Amino acid sequence: MRAWNIARMAVGGLRRAPLRAGLTAMGVAIAAGALLTMVGFATGLRRQAEAPFRALDLFKNIEVRPLETSESSNPAALDDDALRRMEEIAGVELVYPDIRLRGLTLSHAGHSAGGIAMAAPREALALGAAEDMLLAGRFFREHDREAVLGTRLARDLGFPNPAEALGATITIEAAGLAPTDATTFAFQHETIEVTVVGVFETPALMPGHAQRVALLPVELMKRMPRLPDGTTLDLLKAGKSATAVGYRRATVRVRNPSDLIPVEAAVGRLGFHTRTVAGRFEEIRMFLVFLEVILAAIGTVALVVAALGIVNTLLMSVTERYQEIGIYKALGASNGDLAVLFLTEAGLLGVLGGAAGLGLGWGFARGVETAVNIYARGQGVHGHLDLFGFPGWLLLAILLFSTLVSIVAGIYPALRAARIDPIRVLRREW
Repeated sequence: MRAWNIARMAVGGLRRAPLRAGLTAMGVAIAAGALLTMVGFATGLRRQAEAPFRALDLFKNIEVRPLETSESSNPAALDDDALRRMEEIAGVELVYPDIRLRGLTLSHAGHSAGGIAMAAPREALALGAAEDMLLAGRFFREHDREAVLGTRLARDLGFPNPAEALGATITIEAAGLAPTDATTFAFQHETIEVTVVGVFETPALMPGHAQRVALLPVELMKRMPRLPDGTTLDLLKAGKSATAVGYRRATVRVRNPSDLIPVEAAVGRLGFHTRTVAGRFEEIRMFLVFLEVILAAIGTVALVVAALGIVNTLLMSVTERYQEIGIYKALGASNGDLAVLFLTEAGLLGVLGGAAGLGLGWGFARGVETAVNIYARGQGVHGHLDLFGFPGWLLLAILLFSTLVSIVAGIYPALRAARIDPIRVLRREW
């Protein structure tokens, strides 16, 4: 039998009981839609988790910390001299201290807000990934009294529109300890004025306090008073000078991802702790892959249940078409022809159900995503949350998998149809 004849007969076989075939295909559609939604959610969640790291291009960064006194009797200070030595390592693109000041008070025209200041070098902010976060304005240039505000901090300071903040002068009050000589600190309260040159928005799944950050030039942050942390106190106890205890953290950025491991090893040999963002994210990625596998397994169970419906539908079709099948065989149809006929019917149910499932799953996912984003906006989250990810390979895989499962489900009914004895059928011995 020719292939197109078998396909035409398979379509005719399904059309004999359209309601039953439609309900069976709908079962496959629901299962395929559930599988698509579950795997799409895991894929979307992984994309959202990776988005802040990729947007900030953090996978090339190495976090550097000084050793604790319990690990070394004479730990190296993470000071400017140490940063210069790191800059000389082959493959290093940029080195800068990671200075963060909390508990700051920022004010402008009668509005005040608490915020966090973070040091940001001009070279890092010049990257294309950082530029994508800007809602208005620009990053620093040559002036060291400039600031780039997070969106929420800008609103708290009375700028409902990011563009309105550009050019405004804001006051930052900082209090802390500053070294006066090699052995003593003095409490200082400093007020500085900076000009807002830009407003940025971080990716959706970053913590909410990231929107209350003011990015300031590194040179300006070095001069601001701050409270000493535990590492600084340990270095002082170990006999280090108060004016040379260095920084709590620093960031080393490599030119290429392939430089990450050798540069990390070289920094470690200088006597510092190192940790890569890529290594930290690998644990998160492993969990998300595990979640994706679990959800795919649950969706597969639903598809297997739908396959049982295909078995039932085709077995009933074999019973109802017993005489027809016998006549086919009496006219010369082989066992293989009949097996292919019923496998084609099963495959058609899988294709139709899988295609309908793609539309069903996509529509359900978009409905859930819209509802979640409406709720998130009501809670003050202004970024769009892409909860589901439907790459092309996933859509094709779902369609092929639903078709394959359906064909496998049709094997037993096809074999049963192929074993029908045409002599008994013609004698009506059934």
